[in-house]
Amino acid sequence: MAASMPDSPSLPNLSVVIPTHNTRELTLEAVASVVTQGLAGIEIIVVDDGSSDGTLKSIAEQHPAVTVIRNDKSLGFSASANRGLCKAQGRILLLLNSDAALKPGSLPPMFDAFEIDEHLGIAGAALQYPDGSPQWSGGAFPTLPWLFALTSGIAVLAGALPFYRRFKNPGNPAAGSVQWVTGAAMAIRRQIWEDLGPLDETYRFYGQDLDLCRKAADSSWRIVLIPDFIVTHHQGATIGSSDGGTGTANPEHLWTDLLRFVEINDGPRAALKARWVMCAGAHLRLAAMTLTAPFASQRTRETRRVRRALYRRAKDAL
Repeated sequence: MAASMPDSPSLPNLSVVIPTHNTRELTLEAVASVVTQGLAGIEIIVVDDGSSDGTLKSIAEQHPAVTVIRNDKSLGFSASANRGLCKAQGRILLLLNSDAALKPGSLPPMFDAFEIDEHLGIAGAALQYPDGSPQWSGGAFPTLPWLFALTSGIAVLAGALPFYRRFKNPGNPAAGSVQWVTGAAMAIRRQIWEDLGPLDETYRFYGQDLDLCRKAADSSWRIVLIPDFIVTHHQGATIGSSDGGTGTANPEHLWTDLLRFVEINDGPRAALKARWVMCAGAHLRLAAMTLTAPFASQRTRETRRVRRALYRRAKDAL
């Protein structure tokens, strides 16, 4: 049964699509955060990507009005999101990670933005970590210096340096237009979806939000970050540990998806340059990790060994 509620005269219809894979408790929290907004005209669709942790049973017991779509086997994030978004009926489609939860009162600012600006195509939330600190929510499309900073690890070290602004990808602009917003909590005008969807399923996990925003920007739609549309995001929790997640991002998936984004949108020559730059950055990171390994404490050596293996595998995948 669909979770559609009666239309509200003051709010547009909204469909919230939540793909999930073995994140039962977080998914229940995500659904509850939508339900407790207390707004009419909301449809909730959970797409279960072959979970084995009882997610479907718990959703049916606690939220029987939610529409549930089950994949008999794991199809991946993009395919699961597409199944839900294609079924959604709302005038606004909100793609919400299963490890994300809406803050109370966060939906009206998002609705208002779409109502006020007819050229607004995609709106992103201001993401927060569970402790309330800001999280990377969107910004500029990747550049070669930024890709080098990402793969080399310099981005982590250089935040306080004056020249960092030359390649820093803005993480949380105060408000207004950006080039892309993260798919962890991305609101999409229906016309965007009908004209430019579905999500490209060749991306493994990270690139589909960049790709859709690029298509929207190329079609003269605005992409904005809304500071009062606040979402708590347990970043990395939707990536299974079997995939090598490090708690924030799987470097192999992230790097290869970014490279694919460059190839699709800027062509093979640009992708060749990006691959060279990313490989150079990865070599620098691995060299630094090797040189500093003898000085690491016994307690951190195993963690460093695992992380070094993850980054080596990511480099080899480029």
